[in-house]
Amino acid sequence: MTRSVAAAAAASRLRIAVVQTVRSSRLTETRDRMIAAMEEAADRGARVVVFSEGALGGADTPAALDTAMDAIRSAAQERELYVIIGVSGHNARAQRWVSWLRPQHWINWIRTQYRVNWMVVVGPDGRDVFRYDKLYDRHDAPMPGVFLIDDVPCSAIICSDRWLRGIEELPIQQGAQISFELSNNFPTEWVPAFQWYWYVPRALRNNVWVIFANRAGRGQGHSNEPLTGHGHSAVVAPDGAVVAHAAEEEGMILADLEIAQATRAGAIARAAHPALREFWSAGDLLQRGGHVEAPRLNPLRSPQVNVTLAVAPVSGNLVAVKSAIQAARLKGADLIAFPAGAVDETEIDIIRAAARDGQITVVIGAAHRDASGIFNSAFVIGPDGSALTRYDQLSAEPPFLAGTAPAKMWFSVKGIPAIVVLERDALWTELAELAAIAGARIVVHLDRAADSSFQARQTRLQVWSNLASFLTLTATASDGDASLWDDLLGMEKVSAEEKWRPRPDTGAVAVYSPWSAKLIARASSPLDLLVATRRIPTATNPHYPLQTARYNPQMDAWYRLGAALVRSGFPQTH
Repeated sequence: MTRSVAAAAAASRLRIAVVQTVRSSRLTETRDRMIAAMEEAADRGARVVVFSEGALGGADTPAALDTAMDAIRSAAQERELYVIIGVSGHNARAQRWVSWLRPQHWINWIRTQYRVNWMVVVGPDGRDVFRYDKLYDRHDAPMPGVFLIDDVPCSAIICSDRWLRGIEELPIQQGAQISFELSNNFPTEWVPAFQWYWYVPRALRNNVWVIFANRAGRGQGHSNEPLTGHGHSAVVAPDGAVVAHAAEEEGMILADLEIAQATRAGAIARAAHPALREFWSAGDLLQRGGHVEAPRLNPLRSPQVNVTLAVAPVSGNLVAVKSAIQAARLKGADLIAFPAGAVDETEIDIIRAAARDGQITVVIGAAHRDASGIFNSAFVIGPDGSALTRYDQLSAEPPFLAGTAPAKMWFSVKGIPAIVVLERDALWTELAELAAIAGARIVVHLDRAADSSFQARQTRLQVWSNLASFLTLTATASDGDASLWDDLLGMEKVSAEEKWRPRPDTGAVAVYSPWSAKLIARASSPLDLLVATRRIPTATNPHYPLQTARYNPQMDAWYRLGAALVRSGFPQTH
């Protein structure tokens, strides 16, 4: 097949080459190695070659970087390739300061303050198709949108910008079917128990292809040198399957992307839901430079107290449910969570009596029927046996009707704002994030596990990890599978890693993850009762503004509007 014929067919299939490298201390050597990798990828039939964040760059002058990029553009044109590449350096002001500044620690500080970090997409004609500057480094940079590769809509993320929903997902809402992330992750960002815990949920949540291009941890032939990154670049299909991946070392992975598989069904469903339509429409308007009116944020406040959560993977057995309630209270639990559909709605009064007897809050799933149809619901019962709320799953699919009232997910435990979500809601992470912005410190997720295979359990772990990573304490309950998560000191964890300081004391955990929620414990059998106590550290959830408007001030109104929408009807005092 000739290159022109291959390009014409690429709108239905794209062969992607992800090149995982370490950067040489000499710019010319890095450039030459990249061009050699492009030639190898072209020989292997690739149409798109992807490099990591900062794959090209360093302390070189802007002019030297421009010269190196021109060589890469020429190589892209010669081989008729799309090249996606991360570039980093320092602007002219930093160069002037560094030329006379001493000592070295001041030089390092200046380079940090005046660092520039961007990515470029070069087309097969050698011209730039797309560029965006990393917002974590330049907070006032323009918001990136959609670009085309052989008429296929695509989007891009640079490393920690993945935590900004406007970068990660608005371009997908605008049509992108492939999401590229270029990263230079810390070694500790790879958590073997969680594996690709940012990328599998992103693909599932949006039903798009996700391409993760990371810096290699080690160079070729240097298996004993200390890690500088972690590698593990990967290609994730729209159904969450990892179809190609690398290890730590330098190398190249290739994958053929069937574009029709990227239906964007999950993204479309979330944007079309009546409870979230206004939020996503406002985000699209702001991202394109428009204006949105949003109320002032007045977050819910928490008492700084200890709270003990319990979770039991018990379902379909009323006697076992009652026994678990009693056992949780004997262990001092303030709340116990059970799976979705754990009991029949006719048994809720019995559960209320058990909650009252144990003086414990119970969150449990049951199908709710009324004249309009059947809902997948979570019943929250207070320690006095009263009904605190009944939340109907927003993301429900037939035979269930979809709920329409996100405010119903709110309740409180010992005065601490909390929410409950159900099943596929775990992929609708805007619910958890906007609740965190509104002040939630506890998240309870009720699930129902149809598949107990290793891969299904691994995917649940990755999805639950995402859900729990908004500076909250989280309980996830499924039949035969359950877990407890702690991200209350998430900002302190990240700061310790970035500044090479001792990690904060967050209590005993099964898996310590510096950049996401930590797994406190996970059930290994349906008989397990998990219990953990943590202290609420601050009066309000600092996710806003520290991980939102701080780095993405252009979207501040979006965050405030979304928090108001999910909290509408839940009072300031609770």
